[in-house]
Amino acid sequence: MNEWPIFSRKEVIVGNPEANIGVCTLWTPRKMFAEEINDLMDKVSVVGNLYSVYGLGFLIRNYLANPKLRYLLVLGSDLGGSKNALKLLGSDKSLPEKLYLEEDHVSRFLKQVKIIFTVGKGARSIISNGYLENEQKNDEDFQPIIVPLPEPKASFLPSAKSGHLVRVRTIEEGYRKLLGEIRRFGHITNQDSEGQRRQELWQLNMVITNQSSCGFDSVPHPEYSPEQIKKYCEDFWEGTEPKDVSYRYGHIIRYAYGDQINAIIEAFKKKKETFRTIISLWDPHTINGSINADDPPCLTLLHLRLVNKNLHLWAYIRTNDMFNGWPLNAIMLKYFHYNLSGLLSIKIGMPELQCGELGITSGSAHIYERDWLKVDDFLNNEKSEKFYPDPKGNFEVKVEDRMIKVNHYSPKGEQLLQVFTGTTARELSRKIEPFISQTSNALYIGRELQKAEMEVENAGKHNCNC
Repeated sequence: MNEWPIFSRKEVIVGNPEANIGVCTLWTPRKMFAEEINDLMDKVSVVGNLYSVYGLGFLIRNYLANPKLRYLLVLGSDLGGSKNALKLLGSDKSLPEKLYLEEDHVSRFLKQVKIIFTVGKGARSIISNGYLENEQKNDEDFQPIIVPLPEPKASFLPSAKSGHLVRVRTIEEGYRKLLGEIRRFGHITNQDSEGQRRQELWQLNMVITNQSSCGFDSVPHPEYSPEQIKKYCEDFWEGTEPKDVSYRYGHIIRYAYGDQINAIIEAFKKKKETFRTIISLWDPHTINGSINADDPPCLTLLHLRLVNKNLHLWAYIRTNDMFNGWPLNAIMLKYFHYNLSGLLSIKIGMPELQCGELGITSGSAHIYERDWLKVDDFLNNEKSEKFYPDPKGNFEVKVEDRMIKVNHYSPKGEQLLQVFTGTTARELSRKIEPFISQTSNALYIGRELQKAEMEVENAGKHNCNC
């Protein structure tokens, strides 16, 4: 078994490959549990996490490849749907297709393996006391089965090397845009410390303008329910994340370095035009700080700014799993943003204060290779995009007295901002270019300008709204 585990070898802790017990710690750090049972690791084949339903595909493949594995102990905190998926493995007929497996593969796994749900101390007792020897199991001999993963597309088109910008109204709209942007233009990295390649855009900036802070059912996460998303957001705001999970962002904000939310409020009380309102989650100590930690925070910085009675929030996430993690991070930040806006309006006596725009910069905005096929399937079922006004305004193009006239209106159309005139599409394109931010708007206006130029040449009249 020198080549086992077959999949995700660097993402698990291998004990004795000849042992018949595997341990799944869900969201609880696998290293934490492995250290607790260090004296028993000769009785355990492997210890690994299961953050996602889709990770089941790797777990099942590794078990099928090693018929000596007959037990799976499941324990730890579960923040998603992976534990429930394990419970439904035999009855949920949609799972094999999601995991790129055949039903026969799942059936064989369930014949080969007895799944036992327990807790940390219970697992230790089970392993040390030989409880499993009394458990009924299938004594049938099984042969190894190697189930390869489908080969995903690994190519990309040229693009800017950094500083990508996507501006959207909602998380749902942003999710589709960023996944498409990464799959088209993201470069392919080398394998990371856990053996995974990624498709990555460096410094992806997403601005979300109109997301409901409580629109949990509108968040397009591949497996989390609205109730789970709501709980995730509440824990972040209150700082009450479970103690045995790696990333306790809310707890860091409120307790690691003092109550930073209260400090932000006090800073705004002193000076509304302050630029000091930064929340840091990164411990800068060079020896025992975040740079040398096992699981340093991915969300490292929040910066709040009051502009024209709007509280804007910008966040920096140093490394971001855009398929599985970004939707949760985005709604978590918006929920935090909204609650802080409400609290701040009371504390500084500004009832007219509004929750402004949310900006999220993802340093490494990436999709793991294991998820490329799922992302492609998601994008192939992409919904048609809704029309949203350009935040820099809209344009009316018409022909008057053999001249092209372009009226520039505010985004809602209630105010005429500027008027441009000329005789050619090229001339007017140069004049109005700085006042367009949406590519789709620019393409549409370009077509209308070209039609207007033809009308001028033909001495006709053209009247159209853009």
